[in-house]
Amino acid sequence: MYILMSKVRRASQVVFLLLFVFLLFQARFPYQARLPSDLFVRFDPLALGLAALTGRAVIDWLWMGGITLVLTIVMGRVFCGWFCPMGTTIDLAEMAVYRKRKPRKQEKNLQWLKYYVLVLVLVSALVGINLAHYLDPIPLLTRIYTIVFYPVLVSGADLVVKGFRPVFEKLDIQSLEYLQLEPPIFRQIYLTLGIFAGVIGLSAIAPRFFCRNLCPLGALLGIFSRFPLLGKHVSSACTNCAVCEKVCPTGAVEGVTWKDREPECMKCYLCEDRCPADAIKYSFSGKPARETGIGLGRRKFLTAGALGLGLGLVGRQSAETIIRPNSLIRPPGALPEPEFLARCTRCGECVKVCPTRVIQLQGLEQGLAGFFAAKMEMRLAGCEQQCRDCGKVCPTHALRELSLEEKKYAKLGTAAIDQSRCLVYAWGKQCLICDEICPYNAIVFKTVAGKRVPVIIPSRCNGCGWCEKACPVIGESAIKVAPHGEIRLRSGSYKEEAIANGIDLASTDSLDNPEDLPQNEFQ
Repeated sequence: MYILMSKVRRASQVVFLLLFVFLLFQARFPYQARLPSDLFVRFDPLALGLAALTGRAVIDWLWMGGITLVLTIVMGRVFCGWFCPMGTTIDLAEMAVYRKRKPRKQEKNLQWLKYYVLVLVLVSALVGINLAHYLDPIPLLTRIYTIVFYPVLVSGADLVVKGFRPVFEKLDIQSLEYLQLEPPIFRQIYLTLGIFAGVIGLSAIAPRFFCRNLCPLGALLGIFSRFPLLGKHVSSACTNCAVCEKVCPTGAVEGVTWKDREPECMKCYLCEDRCPADAIKYSFSGKPARETGIGLGRRKFLTAGALGLGLGLVGRQSAETIIRPNSLIRPPGALPEPEFLARCTRCGECVKVCPTRVIQLQGLEQGLAGFFAAKMEMRLAGCEQQCRDCGKVCPTHALRELSLEEKKYAKLGTAAIDQSRCLVYAWGKQCLICDEICPYNAIVFKTVAGKRVPVIIPSRCNGCGWCEKACPVIGESAIKVAPHGEIRLRSGSYKEEAIANGIDLASTDSLDNPEDLPQNEFQ
């Protein structure tokens, strides 16, 4: 029985998109995954390779990206056509948005652009600035699903539960009657939605415009797929009807000769399945009908390299990168700042898995170098002391995986009280909230100028941020965590480092008489 391979490919796309969504949704606290939620990032040779290159480090899962490259050498760009969730998402969106539009041929060949982007991000990585996450499809799509689709889905489920609550009450289904869903709150949601809308909007110019013209991962795989073992063969039965050229979603078919531009062909089999003369076959034997050029001339190559070098040097020397904002707190286990920025793929896995949503995406506080990196937004929530899942899901170990004991000593920063906003200092009110919520008893009350006021013991402060979250002052909190005193190590024990620096988090007992502590122990 003759099998339409294009339909098999469609089935493969659906299966791997569902797997991608499943892995993303299982990234939740407590994280107990049979398959790692960052599996697709691990198979992305560009994401891991550039993280390793930028950070000058060996990453554990780099060999998994090598599997993708070997598959590409043998089969061609099958990752793009059969497995990539970004390609499948674009296909589904095009079916929904442009279903009545006739397929159109791209007027101008822009396929060289993705190779231009690839050269640019490679050169910028050489000077220590990782820019791949702006267009690398796997981290980009993970952010889109995490920041946009996941909150929408949870919000929709919350509305359904609330709408049917009277029904659940009548049927006495208590598990649903009292079910409380809390839709997550994320920063950069409008920007992320705008990026996704842009990716789909570009398909109005040509099908899969992003994949064929902008995707740097597609460019990397295109370079490795110039001479695959699996190739296209056109028989003498060809009638020059040009159907293959019209149906090709990536513009890989060369007119007149009907050869494949091999670096652009994703082995979708549409040309084979739609050929009315049955003149096209793909096989591992014979001499394939192929073109192997990538269309990036010397001038464009040098221009891309120069632009990448310029962006990298500017990023390294920009004041935003060098002068770190005082409000920028990294998640526990984060590598020292330059290495963290170099190795973070901005995939958003840590944002998704965080149970309190304290981990958020960074804005332009550090310019292009820090955009979309993980940071802590303490006003939204504190860091859950019994959670260490952000380190488990990080594919490049930009966040180290720590035990709970080690994580306790991975000091995020030190809290400080803004006396001009504090209810006790500025208004003479009675407020004990920060003292009561602190899990380390780092906040005590002391008599100052005849008034009992809260003070902070830096040596007992973990920087968890619960005090900042709980402060009842409207707007900006009167107590805020700053990076002062943070502990960030590329290797070694956080506990040993903290103890060597006089950090005492072993005991959470309250102080019997804080007045007896030395003055320099307090803020």
